[in-house]
Amino acid sequence: MLLLVPAAARAAGIYRSVEGEGLRVTMDAEWGSQLAPGYLPVRFDITNTNAARVIEIVVDGNRVTMGGRLYGYTAARTAIVQTVRLARGDRVRLTVPVPILGDSQSLQFRIREDGRLLHELGGTGFQSGAPADDSSVLIAADTSTPFGRVAAGWPRAVSPSRSGPFLHAAPPSGGAASLPSFDFVLDPARMPTNWLGFTSMRAVFMGPMEWRRLSDEQRSALRTWTACGGDLVLVDGDFSMLPRVGSYSPVVHASGETVPYFLGHVHVVKAETIVGSGLGSVLSGLPSVHVADWALPTTRAFEWGSGTERGFRLPIPGIGQVPARAYLAILLLFSVFIGPVNYLFLARRNRQALVVLTTPLISVVFVVLLATYVVAGEGFGIHGRAVSLTVLDQRSQAAATRASISLYAAGRTPSAGLRFPRDMAILPIGRDGRSSTDDIRVDLSESQRFASGLVRARAPSNYEALSFRTARERLVFARDGDQLTVVNGLGTPVAKLWIRTADRAYSLTHPLAAGGKATLSVSRGVAESLIEAGYPLRSKLAALSSTQPQHSYLALLDHSPFWQPGISGVDERASFHLVLGLVEPLP
Repeated sequence: MLLLVPAAARAAGIYRSVEGEGLRVTMDAEWGSQLAPGYLPVRFDITNTNAARVIEIVVDGNRVTMGGRLYGYTAARTAIVQTVRLARGDRVRLTVPVPILGDSQSLQFRIREDGRLLHELGGTGFQSGAPADDSSVLIAADTSTPFGRVAAGWPRAVSPSRSGPFLHAAPPSGGAASLPSFDFVLDPARMPTNWLGFTSMRAVFMGPMEWRRLSDEQRSALRTWTACGGDLVLVDGDFSMLPRVGSYSPVVHASGETVPYFLGHVHVVKAETIVGSGLGSVLSGLPSVHVADWALPTTRAFEWGSGTERGFRLPIPGIGQVPARAYLAILLLFSVFIGPVNYLFLARRNRQALVVLTTPLISVVFVVLLATYVVAGEGFGIHGRAVSLTVLDQRSQAAATRASISLYAAGRTPSAGLRFPRDMAILPIGRDGRSSTDDIRVDLSESQRFASGLVRARAPSNYEALSFRTARERLVFARDGDQLTVVNGLGTPVAKLWIRTADRAYSLTHPLAAGGKATLSVSRGVAESLIEAGYPLRSKLAALSSTQPQHSYLALLDHSPFWQPGISGVDERASFHLVLGLVEPLP
């Protein structure tokens, strides 16, 4: 029954204010009711009237993933801690990004100080594993504006065909229109200042007046989310609201116009188009100039939810394979030595009674031998493999990166867990290709530290990582007579390179070291040949060649400066990093 409750609400979450113990706390956790894997943005406004202090925002939750081995589902826990330092009289506004995974999730919020409970802020629940088309749409609208008044009737209603994993009941006699909506309208003033919260949304719709009323932090959060793969729909607006990226021309479609923005897209549509066609129809007609598999929410990827080899999303060479012949050989030697050899050795010396000593000694020797063989084969380090795509705009010095990562801790689990920047989206993936079913604990006090749940000893670990950052890395191209030269300023060797100019294409004939210079040759092949057949996620990468704009390049790297594994010293094997670089037009 608790799992069914969120489905009946227009928007999941709570809005609550409490006062006491020298604190005034307002928590705004209202968000969509059907969310894709991502983050829930919980907005806090905290005022301290006592002396300087350190408090903790604690989030405890339970999540359920359908399709588990026990009773058809798997249950797991999520624990989040955020430390807040307050001076006397301080007023702090912050957004706490809470990872949401599985098919359904419930959360409880508390304020603690020195281990003592100060305030119970209540709880909320929602569906958190919705497919992309069934994920909530955020409509940022002020009811006092013309856009806000017309957008109030846009949210889509829950129906049997768009019901999620726990909503299969037939609609009441009133029809679909009487059912609760799972899209929601939010006042611009309540928009989060952290982009991670938008990762659980299908799209964001807003008008030009609403855009102007956002703070600089809120606009930055929307730009970052769009750059990492989001669909930002500007209703009755224009593309000047965001800076242009690359040399893309707007794509005209039935609902309006679209331009890529790093990994995401900005769409301009008219309000009357939405009123006439409906929000769902307009949403389904929005094109993806880039491959939709790299867009948000992550469930838009074709391989999301599919099984992987031995639990790895990306099989790591030399890891996870059972050396059956070696193990059988060691077992055979053990059987021979502990049996016939041991007996004959003692019988010739007429000391059969010593078998009570030689048998455990031989067992210990072979245990040590087996352990030594395992350590020699895998070591104690962490092995990893990654496939990443980075869109690098060299003119604006910014880069958006999406990476799929598989890790294997050959020894024990890292004691400090994995540590990432606070503004990087990390989405754990289970061994079946869906959301992780492990208990997860995250400390957001200084960074985004996954203290547990993201990587386990001698077990496959997978996650998706998304980030957007300032990037001064670049490839520098220049004309040298009839030739084109390149200088590698990416900080890592370039294995392959393909650049498209206004009139022809060029390619690199041999690998180029970091800081090196090379002359490119005119290419008559296709950019798709950069990616070898049979490579994991090849179709997602190769499809970029068909949408590559003029004055851009595709660079293949063995190691990438644009992603972080969360821990140092990772033994990276057979990784594949592709950079789509947007450059100034060449003379």
